[in-house]
Parts: sequence; C-alpha cells; structure tokens
Amino acid sequence: MHLSLLIFLLLVISTLTLALMLLLWIPFVFRFELKRDPDSDPVQRIEMRWLFLSHVIDGFAATGQEDRREEKEDAKMDIKRIFELFRTLYRPVTTLARRVVQKIDFREISCRATFGLDDPADTGMLSGFLYAAFVPLTRYPAISIRLQPVFHEPAFAYCVRGSLGVTVGRMIIPAIRFLCDSAVRGVIVGRIRGSLSSSGGVLGRGARKRLPGGC
Repeated sequence: MHLSLLIFLLLVISTLTLALMLLLWIPFVFRFELKRDPDSDPVQRIEMRWLFLSHVIDGFAATGQEDRREEKEDAKMDIKRIFELFRTLYRPVTTLARRVVQKIDFREISCRATFGLDDPADTGMLSGFLYAAFVPLTRYPAISIRLQPVFHEPAFAYCVRGSLGVTVGRMIIPAIRFLCDSAVRGVIVGRIRGSLSSSGGVLGRGARKRLPGGC
C-alpha cells in the first residue's frame, strides 16, 4: 500500500516538474495588432501560441462612440500617472527594458506613437524618457519605432503590429533584479501602505457609524 502511494506521488511530482519545465523553457509566440486613434475604433487583437495550443484575444471588437469619448477624457490622466511613475522609476525601468529585450526573440515589430501632455515641458521630458527606454529596441533590424511628440495640444494615439517569442524562464532573473531595486521597493511599499490606510479609514468610519446602535 505504501509502495503504491509512493509511486503515485512520484508520478505526480514528475508530471508537475515536466509541465513546469515546459512552461518555463518552451517559448510563447505572440502575434498582435494594437491601435488607438481618436478618429476610428480602437483595435486590440492578440494571438498567443504555445506548443499546439492557441488563443485569440479581441478586446475592442465592438467599442461604441461613448466608450471612445470616455477613453479620450481619461487619456490625459492615464498618461500623467504613467509619466509620474516612470519619472520615479526611470533608472530601474530602463535597466529592466534592456535586460528583457535581450531575452526576447523579436521577429517583426512596427510601432507608431503620437503623444502630448498639457505642459510642453512635460511632453519634452516624456519624449526623452521614451527615447531612452526604446534605445535597446532600435538595435534590432526587425523593429521599427517612430515616436511623434505633440507640443501644442494633448494627444495620445498609437499603432503597434508584430510578432515575437517569449520564454518565461529567461525573464525570471531580470524580474527579480527589478523587484530588488530600492526605488521599486519604495513604490510597492508606498502603494501597499496607501491601500491599507484607505481601507482602514473606510472600516473605521463604518465602525464609528455602528457604535451608537450597539452592533
């Protein structure tokens, strides 16, 4: 009885180990088309292949005019949040981008992006950060990137097409180094403390409201 159980456990462990090894070292192949333009419907089509498995995500296939208006109104806030976060994490992000790029099998990438913030100075700083972050990509002949900053008005549009292969196991060490960076740890700890304090404040107000009733 004990021998049969031991054999069964060994088979389960061996199967899980083999599945983990396949997941870590067999590359995922992505084909994608991402497009966002104020004058047309956004497109988000991603096809993922792994071994004999395939999955397609078509996120913006049926987007209405109202959704486009809401996205246009929220675009400035999203860009500003990304900009502020990127300004804080400029050094670790550029280092992570360089290390990750070295691990990705780029087959074909075409990227066109137009962006602009309310303040032309912020737009210029964002341009510098983006150009620095994309420098490692420009070394590959299969990659074409064009960034167009707009200084006279807020703007946000992009069109990205391509295919690439990603091996999960090759990303583990760059991800660990990124998370161990002091600036990244500071942002994560700040986010966690902010979430805990806001949830604690809500619970505290709820508790105070219930106190007069006795339960």
